[in-house]
Amino acid sequence: MSRRRGLERLDRLLKRRVEQEQTVPGAVVLVRSGQEVIFHEAYGLRQREPLRLPMTRETLFDLASVTKCLGTSLCAMRLWERKRLDLDRPIEGFLEGLGASGKGAITCRHLLSHSSGFPPWRPYFQDYPEARSDVPCDEIVERILDELLQSDPGSREVYSDLGFILLGRILERLADEPLEELFLNAVARPLGLEKTRYRSLRGKAQGPEGDSRADIAATERCPWRKRVLVGEVHDENCYLMGGVAGHAGLFSTACEMDEILAHLLSAWEGKPSLFSREAVRTFLRKGAAVPGGTWGLGWDSPTPGGSASGRHFSPTSFGHNGFTGTSVWMDLERRISVVLLTNRVHPDRTNLSIRALRPEVHDAVMEEILQG
Repeated sequence: MSRRRGLERLDRLLKRRVEQEQTVPGAVVLVRSGQEVIFHEAYGLRQREPLRLPMTRETLFDLASVTKCLGTSLCAMRLWERKRLDLDRPIEGFLEGLGASGKGAITCRHLLSHSSGFPPWRPYFQDYPEARSDVPCDEIVERILDELLQSDPGSREVYSDLGFILLGRILERLADEPLEELFLNAVARPLGLEKTRYRSLRGKAQGPEGDSRADIAATERCPWRKRVLVGEVHDENCYLMGGVAGHAGLFSTACEMDEILAHLLSAWEGKPSLFSREAVRTFLRKGAAVPGGTWGLGWDSPTPGGSASGRHFSPTSFGHNGFTGTSVWMDLERRISVVLLTNRVHPDRTNLSIRALRPEVHDAVMEEILQG
C-alpha cells in the first residue's frame, strides 16, 4: 500500500528522474514530519542486470558510509552512555605502539569527527589480486597505523575511512565483542530492528551473480570480484575484512532507518527514547573537535551553499551520505527528516547524477512542506 500524504511535487520529480530519465536505477524515499511518516515510496528497479527486478519500499540497501553514523557512531554513543567510552582518552590505550609514531595523542573524539589527521582512504584491497574476505581486521589496522598523518590531531577536518576502521576496532575491544554483535545488542535489538544488520561474509561462498531472489538493491558489477554485487558489501576494503568494519558494511531499509531517526529526534527533545538526551546532544553538536567545523561525532551538518541536503535545511540539521547512493538528513528545528536510498552505483560507479539528485529531492521536500 502506498504511504503518501501530499508531496505531489516530490512524487512527480522522482517519477521523472528515476523512472523516465533513469538517472539512477531505483530509489526509495521516506519523509518524516514530527512524529509522523508522511511519504514512503519506491521507484524504478532494485536491479537492472542480470535480471530486471522492481524496487519495493522494503528493499534492503548497502548503506556504505551511512554505516559511520547509524552503525559505528551509535555504538560509540551507547558505550559512552554506559561510561565505557571516554571520548578524550588517547587511543594508544587501545592500540599498541602509537607513542613513537606521533599518533599517540589521537582520541576517539578525533576519529569520530574526522579530525585525527589520517588520510581519507587507501586501496588496500588492490594488494590482493584475488578477491578475499578473510583478511584479519588487525592486519588492516596495522597498515593504517603505519600511514603518515596529514595534519595534527584536532587541527582540521578531513573525512577519513581509515579513522573509522580504527574506531570500529577500538569499540570491539571496549565492548569485548565483534562490531556486528555490539550493534545488534546495543542498537538493533533494543529498537526492535529486524533487518538492519551487518552481513558478514566469513565462511560464506558468494554466487556468480549474488542472491537475485532476495529483496536487496544490487550495487556494482565489481571488476575486482567479477560479479554483480547483491547482498554483499560494495566497499572493497570492508569486503577484505569480512564485510564488517567501522566505515562500511551495514544494510538497512528506509523504514528501519527512519525508526532510528525518530528515536534521535525524541531524545533531542527530551522525550522517551532508547538514547539519552545528553548523549544525542553531545554526538550531534557540530564542531565537536575543531571549532567552526561541520562535523559532530559521526554526523555531518549542512555546508552553506553546497550541501547534499539542499538549500533549506537549517543549521540545526545533521546527516550523512553513502557512496552507493544512500543518505539520511534531519532538520531538528523543523522536525523533518528524509531517508533517500538509491543504487546509483549499479551497474557501475561512474554514474555521478546523485550529486544533483540529492539536493533536488531535499529541496522539493522542504519547499513543499514549508510552503504547504
